[in-house]
Amino acid sequence: MVEMVRFFVVTVLGVFLDLAIAYGLHELGSVPLTLAAVIGFVCAASANYVAHQVWSFSGGAGSLSANRAVKYGAVAALTLVVRVGVVALLDAWLAGAFALLILICGAGVSFFVNFALSKFFVFAHASTREGA
Repeated sequence: MVEMVRFFVVTVLGVFLDLAIAYGLHELGSVPLTLAAVIGFVCAASANYVAHQVWSFSGGAGSLSANRAVKYGAVAALTLVVRVGVVALLDAWLAGAFALLILICGAGVSFFVNFALSKFFVFAHASTREGA
């Protein structure tokens, strides 16, 4: 349970970063919503990997791992596909209205995909050591 709380804290901070970048690019820079979602996601995912590695799944005892970084990159790519799919679907369905709501929905769906894959694939060994 501690892992999920830590994961949630890091992810919430990452989502704020992600949404701020995506929404700012879309509203202020006229970047298409789907592309803005990709850029925001990539920036936040990079920061989140480091935080998850050193805190979420290791309790502060973690060190950065190239192997886990590659795994996290693969998970992030799959999570991004889910996120962009949700954003594109809702953007088309809502005819471009409610950009922030669409971004939040995409982030919400992708949270669960990211947590499950991170816990059981990327950081599985760290989770086992902690007894979680």
